Amino acid sequence: MLYKGVLLGYYYIREVTGQSNYEVFPLTENSNDYRRSEVKKTFLSGLLFLMLTANWAGAQPNAFELAREHWEKRGEPASLKQAIEIYQKAYELEPSYALAERLAYANYFLADAFEQGEAKAAGYYKGYEWGLKALNYDANFKKLTGQEGKNMGEAVTGLGKEYAGGIFWTATAIGKWAKMKGILKTVKYSKQARKMVEHLYQIDKTYYYGGAPRWLATYYAVAPGMFGGDMKKSKQCYDEALALAPDYFATSVLMAESYASKIKDQALYNKLLDEVLAKPASIISEIEPEQITEQEKAKKLRSAKFEN
Repeated sequence: MLYKGVLLGYYYIREVTGQSNYEVFPLTENSNDYRRSEVKKTFLSGLLFLMLTANWAGAQPNAFELAREHWEKRGEPASLKQAIEIYQKAYELEPSYALAERLAYANYFLADAFEQGEAKAAGYYKGYEWGLKALNYDANFKKLTGQEGKNMGEAVTGLGKEYAGGIFWTATAIGKWAKMKGILKTVKYSKQARKMVEHLYQIDKTYYYGGAPRWLATYYAVAPGMFGGDMKKSKQCYDEALALAPDYFATSVLMAESYASKIKDQALYNKLLDEVLAKPASIISEIEPEQITEQEKAKKLRSAKFEN
């Protein structure tokens, strides 16, 4: 308990003082550095607070609270990385489904919004790995994949709605990774991810602003016909996702990039992107950083030459 409290106390210092480069101990009594003295006081009060108010199981929400300010500023890469660091340290001390799911989401977003090249691919894969850790909190999923040799696409069918986030971020992260690496080279992952999202569609197709129909729409648009590509199905799924969450920008951006460009419909392409750029990112306030990222993608696509 003390060890855990000390580590959380360290993060408490960082959040309160904004500093990470101070030696916590030893601090000399004859030091005239008032700020170092205040850091010591902050550490002790933070540690005392943690020890008095919670056993570690009850302290789990504090990891999210400690990271909250950084997470809310995740549109800045430094803040997002700091949030990830706090989540990871908390997970090392007390693993949980909630933290694993958040780390899948956070690593995916870091890659999607800020990384390039191999770093982007590696970030997507890291998001996938955290997603799998989240799904393994279901005992049956863990048994099927760990002992019975089932793949994640087969094992996911027993998962309920409470695992929607784990399913979605696992499939989304590995889907983006597979797209970067080439679907022909990563077909086994893509097929498994598709099965996962088809299951998600059955249990909660509304999750993350129509996440399941949006994912399937993109899959149908980019996959070769031999692997299930189907432009008619893509259009149907994009329309469904837009009906579920018309102000979620990524659906329109993906539809422009993956569907409209492929069928050579420039009018639809321009319409989708212009609508994204005309709306304020705050139209869905809780995901404003993600919305801003999609607007940046829309700007690049809109300025690019449309290939007829």
